[in-house]
Amino acid sequence: MLVIDGWSAGFLSSYGTAWLETPALNQLAAQSILVEHATVETLNLDQLYRSWFRAAHPLAPEDGFDLAAQLAQVGVPLHLLTDEALLRDAAGSFGLASAEFLPCSEPQITEHEDETELARIFALVCDWLDSDGGDELIWAHARGMAGAWDAPLDYRRSLAEDEDPEPPTYATPPSSRPEGKIEPDELLGLSQAYGGQVLLIDTLLEELLATIGALPVDRQPLLIITSSGGIPLGLHRQIGRDAALPLALFSNLTQTPLMLRLPGAAQGLTRVQSLASSSDLPATLLAWFAAPQPTRAADAARSLLLLDLPPRDRTLCATGDDLYLRTISWGARVSSDGKCQLFGKPDDRWDVNDVANRCQQITPLAIELAQQTRDAIQQGAPLPELPKELTQGLA
Repeated sequence: MLVIDGWSAGFLSSYGTAWLETPALNQLAAQSILVEHATVETLNLDQLYRSWFRAAHPLAPEDGFDLAAQLAQVGVPLHLLTDEALLRDAAGSFGLASAEFLPCSEPQITEHEDETELARIFALVCDWLDSDGGDELIWAHARGMAGAWDAPLDYRRSLAEDEDPEPPTYATPPSSRPEGKIEPDELLGLSQAYGGQVLLIDTLLEELLATIGALPVDRQPLLIITSSGGIPLGLHRQIGRDAALPLALFSNLTQTPLMLRLPGAAQGLTRVQSLASSSDLPATLLAWFAAPQPTRAADAARSLLLLDLPPRDRTLCATGDDLYLRTISWGARVSSDGKCQLFGKPDDRWDVNDVANRCQQITPLAIELAQQTRDAIQQGAPLPELPKELTQGLA
């Protein structure tokens, strides 16, 4: 399990981006089950990990379920490997077999990709693949785009045209909430710096895939690569994530890449168009290791490897007082004051065109469903019925 924080689905060619050449990521997509519409259920990292390790939505009531303990009962230890100190509290609350925290120094541009923060994580995962320790789960979490933007500058320069300004040289991700228009050169520099980190992921992934491919099929692991939420790069007047700055939920933050590579690349070239949520990941791991699932009266989580199961009809991301509801046809951001921004899906992938005022029959339904879904999850109750209007897109 490899989680790269801050990595948005909008920066992969397999999700529609044409300006980044990422052959290793393309190879992974071709060898994997690729989930087109995966939603993270909160952008609060501590809450997200607690929800992952208890196999539940972050808003769901506590019931004592422990993913690590459940896996240990079937002989599968769960090891956490991370460079994110914020996960210490969550890690200490569950029965992990081990938790290794890699120290981080002051962010600075490196001369070679092997010196980057991400490279340390990938190297340790590759070392683990070379060992034969039996069934176990390595859960590797990288600060990724939320950490140092430390790829060599040549990665950024490769994304610049001859007439472009020199790409920025900062290694600390910028964070601001501009009041007015953001200058085009600033947006360009942001995309180049961020894109350089995506190229770094691609370079490191090439070695990881080669290491897996060199193993006999019966020793190849299930490899899951995803993100714990994106980082805004100017869209919706938001740049970067910072605890001191407000963060409005939009799909560029809540939609994450999600690819599952089975041993021998079985079921490769499978693209799943139905909705998936972050709490489906622990359900997938429990199913993979044949461990019992939580017994809850109301739980929408399901294994992403069981492609014949009925799909989710909605996902809900909750961060602070903001809600982001997604159905197959709509995305709705509902703020704490009950106001709603509405976006037609799947065409408006990144929530550019707010149609709340044009769809005055849909908007109140979306607000009500988001709030009722939140309340039902908090109470451990069945989800409210989805109005048929929220399954039908723009005419």
